[in-house]
Amino acid sequence: MKTIICAVSGLGLMAAGMAHGQAMSDLPAEIEVVVTGHEVETPDHLTYDITQDAEAHSGVIADILRKLPSVTLSPNGAVTLRGGAVTILVDGKAPPEGNAVIRNLPSGTVERIEIMATPSSQFAPAGTGGIINLITHRRSHMKRSGEVPTQINTLGQGNVSLSSTLETDRWTVNSQFYADHFLDRSVLYLHQEALNENADGYDITDREDHARAVSASVNGRLSVAWKLSDHAGLTFKGEAGRYDSVSRGMTYYRGLDDFDERSDIRSTNRHSDVQVLYDYTGDSHGEYLSLTAEHLQNRSRTASAYDQVGGYPYDTLFYSEGATDRAQGDYERRFGSGRLTFGASLDRVGLNLQSGSESAELAIGLADYFDGFSASRTLTALYATWQMPVGRWTVLSGLRAEREQLRLVDTGKSDVLVWYPSFHAGRDLTDKTRLKIDYSRRVLRPDLGEFDPGIRYFGAFKAFSGNPELKPQTTESYEIGYAYDEKDFGADATLYYRETRGSFTGYAELTDNGLLLTSRINSGRSRSGGLELTWRGPLSKRLSYSANGNLSYTEFPFADGGTRSRFGWSGNVLLEYDADNGDQYQLNATGYSRALTLQGYTRGVCRLDASYQHPLDDKLSLVVSATDIFNTSRFSTVVDTRALKTVSTGRPNLRALKIALTYRFGSGT
Repeated sequence: MKTIICAVSGLGLMAAGMAHGQAMSDLPAEIEVVVTGHEVETPDHLTYDITQDAEAHSGVIADILRKLPSVTLSPNGAVTLRGGAVTILVDGKAPPEGNAVIRNLPSGTVERIEIMATPSSQFAPAGTGGIINLITHRRSHMKRSGEVPTQINTLGQGNVSLSSTLETDRWTVNSQFYADHFLDRSVLYLHQEALNENADGYDITDREDHARAVSASVNGRLSVAWKLSDHAGLTFKGEAGRYDSVSRGMTYYRGLDDFDERSDIRSTNRHSDVQVLYDYTGDSHGEYLSLTAEHLQNRSRTASAYDQVGGYPYDTLFYSEGATDRAQGDYERRFGSGRLTFGASLDRVGLNLQSGSESAELAIGLADYFDGFSASRTLTALYATWQMPVGRWTVLSGLRAEREQLRLVDTGKSDVLVWYPSFHAGRDLTDKTRLKIDYSRRVLRPDLGEFDPGIRYFGAFKAFSGNPELKPQTTESYEIGYAYDEKDFGADATLYYRETRGSFTGYAELTDNGLLLTSRINSGRSRSGGLELTWRGPLSKRLSYSANGNLSYTEFPFADGGTRSRFGWSGNVLLEYDADNGDQYQLNATGYSRALTLQGYTRGVCRLDASYQHPLDDKLSLVVSATDIFNTSRFSTVVDTRALKTVSTGRPNLRALKIALTYRFGSGT
C-alpha cells in the first residue's frame, strides 16, 4: 500500500502529510513516498491514495467517494462535505459536465483524492462545503501501459473503459475511453394537501409515477504532454462526450381530478473541452509557473411527449447551449522559509435556453408558447497566499478578489467586487499529535439557468421555474482540529462552524390553476456546527477498520416565519480484510439523518455495500460487489407549511450484484 506521507488504514486510503504537516524526517522507514507532478505541502487539505482500494479499477469514482470520511452521497448522486454543497474538480479544473463527472469518470484513472473543507484563497470559492479534487496525473514506470476494466450488474447495467499511456523521452500520451449502459426502474410517490380557505380544509391529491429509463453515455479523453526542456513542458488536453436517454412512464393522478398520463421523454447531451497548459519549474527557490487556456461547450435537448389517457396529447421541448472560456496563470516561489503563491484568472460563461409547448391548451390549460432566455457571467479573479513558519506554527494566509459581471437578457445586470480571505495554521504538539485552525469565506453562485423565469413542465401539474432575482449565498467557515497518528492507529477530531447569508433553496407553491411550481429563492441566514470524529486502525493482523462520525446542529429559516433548529448525524464505517492469497474483502456502511429545508425537511438514508477482490493473475483481477444490500437507498422530501403539505418519496433501484474484470497491460522501460 502506497502513501504520500502518513497512513489512513482501511480502504487502501491514505491521508497525506500535507493534511497533518509531518516533516519528511518524521516518516516511518517502511512508508514509501510517492511524488507525482508539482506538489507542495499545504495545511488546507487531506489527500487519499485510492490505488489499493478493491474498487479502484472496477467502477466509477462515485463508488470510492462514498467511502471517504466527511463525504456524503445521496441516493440521487448529490455530494456534500459535512452537509455543505461541494465543487468537484479534476486535476484542479472544473470538468465540462460539472459534478456529474463522478458518474462517468473511471476510478482506475484517479490516483488520489484531495478533500478541502476550507480551501485556501488559491482556489475559486465555489461551494459552501468545500472542494473535492480528483487527481488523475500519474508518473508511469512503463513505456507502454494501460488497463481495461469492464463490469455488469444484475440490473442490466454495465460499463467498459480503456486507459493507456505511451511514453518516450520527450512525449507522454495518455488516453481514456468510457462507455456505459444504464437501465433504471423507479417509482415516485407524491401526496399533496393544499389549503382551501373557502372550504375550510385541504384539497388532497395523490400522484404515483412509474418510469423505466434507458441511457447510454460515451466519453473520451486525450492528453499529450511535450517536454520542451528539463524545466518546461507543454500539454494539450481534449475531452468529448455524449449522453442519451429515453424514459417512458405512466403517472396516476387521484384526487380532485382522476386521470392517468403516459410520458415519453428523450434527452441528449453533448460536451467538449479543449485545454492547453504550459508549466515551468525553476532550478532554485521552488519556482513554478503554470499558464492555462481552456474552452468548454455543452449542448442538451429534451423532448417530452405526454398523453392523458382518454384526454389530449401535448409536447414540451427544452434546449440549452452553453460555452465557457477560461484563462489562468499561477506562480509559486520560496522566499527564505516562506512561500508565495499568486495568480489571476478570467472566466466567461454564456448560456442560451429555449423552451416551448404544443397542443397543451386543452390538456393542461396552457396556451402553446415558445420562450427564449440568455445570460452571461464574467469572473475576473486575483489571489495571493503566503505560507511561512511562525514559531512552532505553519501559517498559510491568503486573499482573493473576484469581480462578477452578470448579464441577464430583459431582466438586468450587475457588477460586484467581493473579497474572500482564508487562514490556515497548524503545529505539532508532539511527534504524534497535531493541532490545526482553519478559516475561509466561500460563495455559492446560482447556475445561469436558475435565473430563467420560464416554466418547464413535467406532466400536467408539476413544473419548475427559475428566479431572476436570485442572489449568491456566502458562507463563513471556521474549523479547529486535533490529530493523533502513529504507525498502526490514527484519530482525528474536528470542531466546525458555518454561517451562511442569503441561503438559496428550493421553494414549492401551488398556483391558482393547481400547478405545483418549484423554484429557488434566497431564504435568509442559516447556521450550522458540529463535531466530526475519525478513527482508523487494525483489529487484527489482516483486519482493519475506518470509522467516521459527524454530530451536527443546524439552524435554518422556516417559510412560515421564524427559525427552526435540529441535531443531525452522518457517518460511515469500513471494514477491510486482506487475505494471505491477495484477496481483499470490504464491508461499507454509510448513512445520514434528517435535514431541515425552508419548508420542511428531507429524511435520512442508510446503506450497506460489500465487495470482494481476487487477483486471477498478475494482469487480470476480479471484483464482485453487492450494492445497497438491504435496498434502503430511498429519498423523501417533506413540505410542511400551513398552505401546502406534501410528501415526495422516491425509490431508485440501486440494489444489485456487480461483477467486474480488469486487465492491465504494459511493457517495461
